Amino acid sequence: MSVLDGIRVVELAQFISGSRCTQLLADMGADVVHVEPPEGQTLRLIFSLVPGAERGFSVFNRNKLGMALDFRKKEGQEIIRRLVSVSDIFVHNHIPGSLEKYRLGYEDFKKVREDIIHVSISGFGETGINPERAAFDIITQATSGQLWNDLKSTRTPTNYWADLTSGAYAANAVLLALINRMKTGRGCHVDMSMQDVMYFSNYRAMLDRAIGPMLEDAGRELGRMPKDVLNSDDRMPFYGFFRTSDGKVAIVAITSRQWKDLADAVEKPELKSDPKFNNLISQIHNHDDAVAMIEEWTLSRTSAEVVSALDKIKVPCGTAYTIEDVNHDKNLKARGMLASVAHAEFGDVDVPGIPYKFSEFSGSLKKAGPKLGEHNEMILRDWIGLSNGEIAELKDQGIIK
Repeated sequence: MSVLDGIRVVELAQFISGSRCTQLLADMGADVVHVEPPEGQTLRLIFSLVPGAERGFSVFNRNKLGMALDFRKKEGQEIIRRLVSVSDIFVHNHIPGSLEKYRLGYEDFKKVREDIIHVSISGFGETGINPERAAFDIITQATSGQLWNDLKSTRTPTNYWADLTSGAYAANAVLLALINRMKTGRGCHVDMSMQDVMYFSNYRAMLDRAIGPMLEDAGRELGRMPKDVLNSDDRMPFYGFFRTSDGKVAIVAITSRQWKDLADAVEKPELKSDPKFNNLISQIHNHDDAVAMIEEWTLSRTSAEVVSALDKIKVPCGTAYTIEDVNHDKNLKARGMLASVAHAEFGDVDVPGIPYKFSEFSGSLKKAGPKLGEHNEMILRDWIGLSNGEIAELKDQGIIK
């Protein structure tokens, strides 16, 4: 038995943030209905442009039930309200105010399920300045300051951190809301802002604000502003990437013990005793020389050889994997993170495993992402009791696919 068995979720989301939230719930046993428009949600449509690429739909939508329904029509809206009436959680990532036009907002749902947990994920939240602004991952990465150190570059982010992180935070919020409902019997509305989440994850910005009164003093002591110590083109010898004969590795030697052991490993004992290198402040001021001394050693070895040598003396290090490398990592495989699910059309589809590892219970990967409208009849029949005739009429009217 999974920990969320019996918990029902209705998801009206597209792209990533909402689907990541409900994916985490579905993996732990919740029954999640992923509602799409009859033509399919945008992410599915993008995948369908390349034959077979729809395999990727399972990355965020495995373990879910699929419904294709036109919520722009009154009959479709009524079905969603009826689904919510027998569910615990509703999740969406539409622009604030857009679903309320269809009577699909929190206040509408409270009339049919008083203790519903209603989760809204949006770019800038439902309060504040211009909450109706549309946003995508790159917009909220930009407006949270995550890209400040790339002001001279127009290169786009290499991952969808805002979508992925906001979805995970939203799932955490759902569980907190469930605990609150267990204690009080009351549901609630959860207002998740992707900008909020990304700012909350922006250590550099938060630190600058916290130590603001002494930033100038810190800059004089370090020879540079604190934000530029670990995030600039100048590499620091105690924290950063070092080239090897076949790639690069990340090395951290920030404590006194780690630094001394690293000095011995790279056969540069002067790094321990020379005043230019024997403390953190000196290392910052003389970073180029220290990096060169360490990299002379790493360049003469493969990444695997560097990692092996430093692992033995407990100096934190790791190979900078390519995408191909990480998808074959032995540790990820051993921990079940390189998993697969069976798809009726595509066979086994590779998906990430479940990141939670509990001693008393576990989640499971039961099925691939649903085909468009795959479970329409089952959901309508088993969840809200529609007859075969009523279901056929909805099909004839174009309400469901």
